[in-house]
Amino acid sequence: MSEQEWYWTLVRLDPAGRSRVEELSAAREFFQQQVSQTLEGDGAIQKHLFNLARSEIESSDRTLAALCLRCFISHQIEQVCIQLETQFGNYYGFTRQELFALVLDDEGKAELTANSYQPTAISYQLSAISYQPTAIEILQKFDPDRAGLAAWTTRLVKQHHELNAFLLEQGLCMLSDWAILNDTKPKKLERVLTQFHQLTEQEVKQAIALLESYHAVYRRDRLLRGQKGACSPPTLAQLQEISDRFQQQTARSVAIDAILTRLTALAARLRQYRISVGGGKPPSQSLDQPDTPLLDQLSQESKDLGDDDPQIEFLQAYRHQFLGCLENALQQVVSDRLQILKPPKQQSFLTALKLFHCQKLAMSAIAQQIGFRAQYQVSRLLKLDELRSDVRHWMLQCLRTAVKDTALNYVEPDKLDTLDRQIAAALEYQVDDLIQKDQASSKTPKGYVSDNLFAQRLCQYLDTLSVA
Repeated sequence: MSEQEWYWTLVRLDPAGRSRVEELSAAREFFQQQVSQTLEGDGAIQKHLFNLARSEIESSDRTLAALCLRCFISHQIEQVCIQLETQFGNYYGFTRQELFALVLDDEGKAELTANSYQPTAISYQLSAISYQPTAIEILQKFDPDRAGLAAWTTRLVKQHHELNAFLLEQGLCMLSDWAILNDTKPKKLERVLTQFHQLTEQEVKQAIALLESYHAVYRRDRLLRGQKGACSPPTLAQLQEISDRFQQQTARSVAIDAILTRLTALAARLRQYRISVGGGKPPSQSLDQPDTPLLDQLSQESKDLGDDDPQIEFLQAYRHQFLGCLENALQQVVSDRLQILKPPKQQSFLTALKLFHCQKLAMSAIAQQIGFRAQYQVSRLLKLDELRSDVRHWMLQCLRTAVKDTALNYVEPDKLDTLDRQIAAALEYQVDDLIQKDQASSKTPKGYVSDNLFAQRLCQYLDTLSVA
């Protein structure tokens, strides 16, 4: 499907809850007639359609212009749901179909009322009953001068109330640390830390002082700047002022990096509480703090992703994406290898893979267990260098898409293209570091699994396959 076909094909749900694409002939004819061949890029096309939808042309044409935009939105909604499943679905136990049911609800039947189109207030009517699918709600708020429709849709879908409520039930809280801290009142924090986390009185007092210091600086600056929507990470200047205020309240001097650590730890406690009361089960280990320093170096590269020092929040999102893409890459590569091998080599491969990565056995010992005569036969079967190379390939494919989507939350879309090389270089550095550490660890098997993220995630996946 070409990119332009997104403007006249609508993604809908079939009776089984799966997504299917339906061509809308009226939208196609309108698009081909009204969108000039000289318009290049989604930005120009979307702005043109947006202007047509609020112009003084015939009401039916305004409806069709808006319908073309809604078609595009439906495709982007589908992609966001797929991305969420890819990143978090395996860990939190949900599927794209469950997300589709919450946000992919535009059937393309809505008609514009007699009222003229307004850029911030579209009124639609379905069978004499007022109704606004998610796509129309997104279109109501769309401003083509601020962002492209893909980025706009991605952000609003991830802020969708019902979708977030569902994810919370699964144990996934999509709010950033800074949003959680921003909308938590000190009294609420006191109850959470006392009753839910059972902290001491002194610990609670210090946490409240920290939150009040954060509010005094962060809320003030958001109000002064007229900021709405997503909460950006605090700047270095803000962290310094928060540190100063905290010292005034507690007579304790805390460095900026320690203040940041305390704020993120406080947000993590609040996140655990929200997940719990939302019916979800918090993970035993936060995915924001994986048990490896592997990802820490990305913070330097991510400084280039905005003028307001967003690397901290960006890095947290990246950690989720890194783990999700690693897990999906491992599954893809192992699955592909099994399709190539024939029985009984399939079982021999899985067993050897688990014995090597999870039980730390040498190749010679593995050969004896799976009935091979020599260790070189195990090496030929596993082809570890090839396996690592394939994992690298799939991870980079996954991460490039995911990280660019995340970067849209911090960077104006028109600036993102200039960051492609920096993003690609940062990703290659991180993935290569992962692969090289696996290669080095495999040569010194002691502590192999506990110190090796690659091996940890591979062993978790192999456990799900019930390898003997």
